[in-house]
Amino acid sequence: MDKDFVFSDKDDLVFHIYKMLDNPTLLKVQKSLYFLWAYYSGTYGNVDKSEETDFDQTNYPANLFKPEFEAWKYGPVDDKVYAKQKSGLYPKDKWKEYQPKTSEEVEVVSFINDLLSQINKVNDFGLVNRSHEDESWSNPFKSTHGQQHAGMDPDEIRKEYGKLVD
Repeated sequence: MDKDFVFSDKDDLVFHIYKMLDNPTLLKVQKSLYFLWAYYSGTYGNVDKSEETDFDQTNYPANLFKPEFEAWKYGPVDDKVYAKQKSGLYPKDKWKEYQPKTSEEVEVVSFINDLLSQINKVNDFGLVNRSHEDESWSNPFKSTHGQQHAGMDPDEIRKEYGKLVD
């Protein structure tokens, strides 16, 4: 596990998401990436290392992967992943479950799989509607007046989800 990211190569997680979802549409994969990053950053990525917690012996990276989300009409999107999706660079024969290498990764992959099982039960536009509830999406999107994509601030996402899980 990289000290900054659980997944230094975001594609490892994307291939895992494709493998774990029953119907991995463009929207569902994009919203999965967003919610995984958001909930991870609000929990494991938000642990105050200076406080004594149950996570004392564990050093989780602050980020699941490098966040590069933009506010699009249908919610948060990672444009680089989206471009690869549209280009067919995540073919079905490459989908594979990520195999954790450390005890920390085992815990994180369990967290990911639990969240993906919940995401799997929600249809695409249910996920879009849920993501539209987030101020970290709505504030930048409103500033574009619906015309273009706007960058989303990872720190705002982390703060918002840190409050959700408190």
